[in-house]
This record gives sequence, C-alpha cells and structure tokens, in this order.
Amino acid sequence: MQIGYYIAKKLSFSKQQSFTKTITVLAISAVSISVCVVILAFGILLGFKKEIQAKVRGYAGDISITRYQLADGSESNLFTIDSTFTAKAKNTPGVETIYPFIRKQGILKSDSTLEGIVLKAVPANYNFSFYQKHLKRGHVPHYTDSIDSYDILLSEYTATIMGVDTGDNLNLYFLDNRDVRRRRPKVVGIFNTGLQEFDKYFAIAHLRSIQRIVTPDYQTAYTKVAGYEVRISDYEQASLTKGSLSLLLDYNYAISTVEELYPVMFQWLDIVDNNVIIIIVLMFIVAIINIITILLILIIDRIPMIGLLKSMGSTSGKIMGIFHWQGLFILIGGLLVGNALALGGAYIQVNYRLIGLDADTYYMDAVPFTLPLTYLLLINLGALAVCFIFTSIPVRIVSGIQPSDSIKFR
Repeated sequence: MQIGYYIAKKLSFSKQQSFTKTITVLAISAVSISVCVVILAFGILLGFKKEIQAKVRGYAGDISITRYQLADGSESNLFTIDSTFTAKAKNTPGVETIYPFIRKQGILKSDSTLEGIVLKAVPANYNFSFYQKHLKRGHVPHYTDSIDSYDILLSEYTATIMGVDTGDNLNLYFLDNRDVRRRRPKVVGIFNTGLQEFDKYFAIAHLRSIQRIVTPDYQTAYTKVAGYEVRISDYEQASLTKGSLSLLLDYNYAISTVEELYPVMFQWLDIVDNNVIIIIVLMFIVAIINIITILLILIIDRIPMIGLLKSMGSTSGKIMGIFHWQGLFILIGGLLVGNALALGGAYIQVNYRLIGLDADTYYMDAVPFTLPLTYLLLINLGALAVCFIFTSIPVRIVSGIQPSDSIKFR
C-alpha cells in the first residue's frame, strides 16, 4: 500500500474526532452541494427543452411540406395528394410517418361568444398520442376513411371561453369569397398542452369534413390537402432528413423543420441554455475554490507532520501524494453525496411533482427533469478531472516546507 494513501486514509477517516476529519466532512458537504446544483440545473434544462420541443413537435410535426404562396395567413395553397411522393417519403431513412393536413380558419359561436379558430384537419390514421397525453376530458376522435365526421378536439382555453364541454355542439362558420358555410361540430375531447400560443387558436378536425368545405362546388374526391406533416425517428437528424425529402420535391414546394417554422420558441430555449451554462460554470468554480481552500488549511495544519516526514527522509513527492489522496477522497465523497441528493430529489419531483410552475408562463405545470446516463457520467467525470487538476495548486506548497519550519508550528 502506498504510504501517501495510507496516511491520507488515517487522517480523513479516523474514528477519533479530529480537525482534519471535521474539515474533510465540511469539504465533502461543500463539493456535494456544487455537484448537486450542477446535476439539477443540467437535468432541469434538458427536461425543459425536451418538454417544450415535444409539445411544439406534437402540434406541427418534425417537418412540414407545403406549397409556396404569395398570400399571408395561416391557410395554405391546396394541392392534390401525390401518392408516389408519399410512398417514397415513407421509405426515406429516418421517416416514421407522413400525414396530409389542411388548416382552415373558422369562427366558433356559442350563445353569447364569438371566437376565431384554426382547424387543423387530419386523416383517420393520424397518431393522436400527443393529444391523448394532454387530454383533460372526453376522448380523442375516431375518424374513418369512409364517413365524414364533425367531431372535434377543442383546447381547454377555447372551451372555457365558449362555455362548452364534451358532448356539446357548436356553431362553426367558414367564410370565403362567395358565401358562408355553417357546420355543427360536436366536442368529443378537451385538451390542454400548456402551450397557450397554440391552445388559443388551434382545434383538431377530420380531414374529410374540411376537404368538403375547401373544395369548390362541394366536390367529394377528398384529394386536396394543404401540406404534409412528417414525423421522424431522431429529431437531431431533422436537417439531414429534410435534405433527403427535398430531393423528392420540385421547386413549387416549401419544406421546413419545426424549428424553422417556430424560430422564436427555439431561440428562447437557446437563451435558457446560456443561463444554465453560466450557473454550471459558477458552481464548478465554487467547488474548485472549496477544494483549494480546504487543502491549504489541511497543509497548514499538518506542517509539523510534513517537517517530521522530511526529516525522516520522505521526499516532497511522497508527501504531496498524501494531500492528493485527501483531495481525491473529498472529491469522490462530494460526487457520491451530490449525485444521491440530486437524483433522489429528481426522482421525487418527477413522480410526485412537488414543485409546480405557472403553465401560462413556463408552458408546463411542474418542474421537469431529464438526464440521460451519458450526460450524468460526463458531468461526474468532468467535475472529477477539473477539480483534481486544481488540487495541484495548493499541494505544491509542500515542496517549500523545510523540517525546521515544523518547530514554528508546535
């Protein structure tokens, strides 16, 4: 056993109460708090980004394909479904699903209220898992490819303003250059995603029913759509998949990732990134300062021991090893305790949602936490490496201590 490791272990973990043991416990506590804050900050950041991204992607998909148009507005130019393109798109690497859709503006009317709405019309095979997750009452609609359905999903925000609930019928008006078309949709489900920017304006309807509205002279070929919503398996590869899909389209089509469609949302997340990075850097600096300060105190306290060891023939390198080991004990202890505190607190928050948030401000009702194992390992290894490197700063003092110095500290 190395002499440095043996002495450091005796000094740090002796059963007898001593100044060295007390200061070691305090140092471990300080480091553990820094590590705990870093893990929580990083996990909350990732959880926050994942939650917001999932909600925006749930509304708009990962990639949107529409036709170029000159007019502004939320409605897009219609075109005929290209079955050849959709078949090729489904076989494109990374693509999971592709759905045609139409966005149609309308006006909802109840007994005393008028409210503008944008109906997103989706086909019968649409994946409603996003809305199912955020469903508050009722159920998701069950559409078929053979019958027009006027069942709709309405946000809790709109339902509250209109004073309706599941099972109620609304008057829905569509305006065009020629006339006004009226429908009586039934509210079968009410959802609340927390993204008020979307909840305030969007509702979900059946593609067939809206195709009848937007098709001139009430044609029922059910072939007109406003675009395709593409969902991919790995969002990190969105740009690559977008490039592959663009090769299948001509110049008349616009293809955009969800980040390009809603840049403000993602720019806001980038600002959050910067704030959390600053917090992480500051906490690492605090941990480094704690380690350096504690080791300086330990070295000053053990000057008599250092002088005695040197008078007995020990080299400065071997004595420095004692304090390197003590610094390592403090770091490992701080990492273990910090990880236990952070992961324990995160587990409680994820399962019991003790810390709530204002959904209107933060787009969610509780603090999220997501931290993949890879990131957790990188944080711990990075903290261990950075802090251990800086332990060499105070330890260098040992080489300048002479045996005669020990007499001054008796």
